[in-house]
Amino acid sequence: MVASLLIGFTASSLAYRYRILRVPGEPMVLRMERELRLSQAQMVQIRDIMADTRVKIIQFQQDYRRARRQAFAQALQQIRATLTPEQQEKFDREFLPYATRRNSREGREMPQRDAPPPP
Repeated sequence: MVASLLIGFTASSLAYRYRILRVPGEPMVLRMERELRLSQAQMVQIRDIMADTRVKIIQFQQDYRRARRQAFAQALQQIRATLTPEQQEKFDREFLPYATRRNSREGREMPQRDAPPPP
């Protein structure tokens, strides 16, 4: 058992040393700096690029969530339009999102992110 542990330790140490395995969780920019031997000016440029890209990705995620909510709200409206008035009442109670029902009861306008109130 001890021999197995020593062999495993030696093998993993060599794998990390010769970069067969990477250190888990190491940031990409730090790895680039180490392996590509980047200058300070390059590091500044790369960090700026990464920061700009991070902002763009966050915006893409927000746009996607908004579009997904709108598509779901439209689907609920279309489904509701196919129902009889009695079915619509039950649909409104049991299938509309909670915020939509609450805002509908209170007579407030619906927030942009939720399905619109029933007609």
